[in-house]
Amino acid sequence: SVACRLGARRPERWTAAACARTPGNSGRFEAMAGRWARPLAGALGAVPLLAAQRQPHLLCDDAKKPQAKFEIAKCVKNEPHTHNTRLITLAPPSAWTSKGAIANVVVRATLAGAGESGCCACCKCPPPCGCPKTANRCCACCTCPGTCGCPKQEVAKKAESGCCACCKCPPPCACPKTANGCCACCTCPVPCGCPKKEAPAATTIARPYNPLSADSGSGITLLVKKYADAKMGSALHSLKVGETVEVRGPNQQWTFAQDKYSHYGMVAGGTGITPLIQAAEYILKHDTAKVTFVTFNKTSEDVLLRQQLAQLEVSYGGRMKVFHVVESGAGGTEVEGKATDQEVLEALLPAPNPGVMVMVCGRKEMTEAVAGPKTKDFKQGEVGGILKELGYWAEQVWKV
Repeated sequence: SVACRLGARRPERWTAAACARTPGNSGRFEAMAGRWARPLAGALGAVPLLAAQRQPHLLCDDAKKPQAKFEIAKCVKNEPHTHNTRLITLAPPSAWTSKGAIANVVVRATLAGAGESGCCACCKCPPPCGCPKTANRCCACCTCPGTCGCPKQEVAKKAESGCCACCKCPPPCACPKTANGCCACCTCPVPCGCPKKEAPAATTIARPYNPLSADSGSGITLLVKKYADAKMGSALHSLKVGETVEVRGPNQQWTFAQDKYSHYGMVAGGTGITPLIQAAEYILKHDTAKVTFVTFNKTSEDVLLRQQLAQLEVSYGGRMKVFHVVESGAGGTEVEGKATDQEVLEALLPAPNPGVMVMVCGRKEMTEAVAGPKTKDFKQGEVGGILKELGYWAEQVWKV
């Protein structure tokens, strides 16, 4: 079994877990009182009021909330991490310090591609929007406060590549320009009077990222994965030191309540590790609780932030424990399995009790399999999936 391979068994499971999962069953609280020698009020007081909180949805859904302005941030470091990720450090004009354990930053960049309609993505008008433009840099039907930071809708926009229509190079042609007003590969007599080709115009896109630390100070380091055909990932991977992008934040996603829990379990799938390593570092710095951090990846080569997690283990002694789970080719202390393996989660996570909080972050499919789906309006919803089967309550689970 997984537990045998790890060489140590987790604490004994609460035997009344099935009762705890039945709403309205008074035996749930009797079991709690018998299991832990502390009053019911104390147990309930240990449960944070998280269910009513809403994880901020990206950009447009928070139109009614005041939004900070975008600021210019310079790239000061861009180094490879794994085969398809890079660690990119940006220097914003002012220190980036979050007031919460998990916060993201919205990065905005200008890319070559389709043109902008001048209207934000939350606008209901078909592009190009014909509404008059207003002071918030968007259309009159936009409801965003202040300067609208929503990504703009894309619309075809003509631009010249500087190369004539008889040129065989794909636009924009990179050949040096000559005296005939066209590219060096052009064979037209001087001056070339052919119509010019159309090149893609610039467009602005924005995407949220979680820095590795909630208190990044003068530099924020982002873990950026490059997916196939990913515009922002490609742009940031190719960002050179000294070049700039725009950033806005910190945008708080989760509020930490000190002394509410004695043990946090964290389930991180792929790049879902970034908000959870923020939370882990913050909890270890500002609380006495333990943290069990479990990452899930396809192979050992895909494991992210291995060194950073190992450093937290060393720095905080017995309070931090890290497990790396891979689907194949597990080596050393790694565990072979998947996030959807109930046996793995049962063996690695702290057992469900009022002093435990389990946080889950990863692809939507993984999160739903482990903890159940969020509601349509992005609230936490009921606990589901494997964690429900293991006996965790909704108040003990947070879906990032």
